[in-house]
Amino acid sequence: MTNKTRDMLCSVIMLAFGTAMIYFARGIRHKIASDVGSAYVPTFIGICILAAAGAKLFITLFRPSASSSKKIRIDQDMLGGLGTIALMLGYMLLFQPVGFVVSSAVYLFLQMLILSNRENRRPILYALIAVVLPVAVDALFVFVIKMPLPVGVWGF
Repeated sequence: MTNKTRDMLCSVIMLAFGTAMIYFARGIRHKIASDVGSAYVPTFIGICILAAAGAKLFITLFRPSASSSKKIRIDQDMLGGLGTIALMLGYMLLFQPVGFVVSSAVYLFLQMLILSNRENRRPILYALIAVVLPVAVDALFVFVIKMPLPVGVWGF
C-alpha cells in the first residue's frame, strides 16, 4: 500500500466515522433545557473530524508528493490507530445505554493499553486513572455545571 492510498483510505474512514458520530450524537437526549445540550460536544468533535478528514483527502488528491508512491508496511502504529478507531466506535455505541462513567472507564483503560508498549505498560495505574477521571468529570458536570451526563442502566 502506498502512502497516497493509505491517506485516502484513512480519510474516507474518518469521514464515515465523523458522520456516524454526528448521527449518534443527535440521539443523545437533553437532561435539562438549555442552549447547550449533552450532544453539543460530540457533534462539535464530529464536525472537526469531518473537516480534518475532508482537508486531508483534498490535499492527498490534489497535491502530488515525492513520497506518495513509496510502499509502506502495516506496523504496530497502524494497528494502534485501527484499534483506537474501533474503541471509539464501541465507546460511541455504548455511551448512551451504559452511561458516561462506565463507558469512559472501559474506553480509557483499553485505550491506554493499546497505546502503551510492553516495557511501560502499568495496568493497575491505568485502571486507577480510568476510574478516577470519569468519576471526577461526572462530578464536575453534575455539581458544578449542573448538567448531568447519561447514567445508563446501572444508574451511574
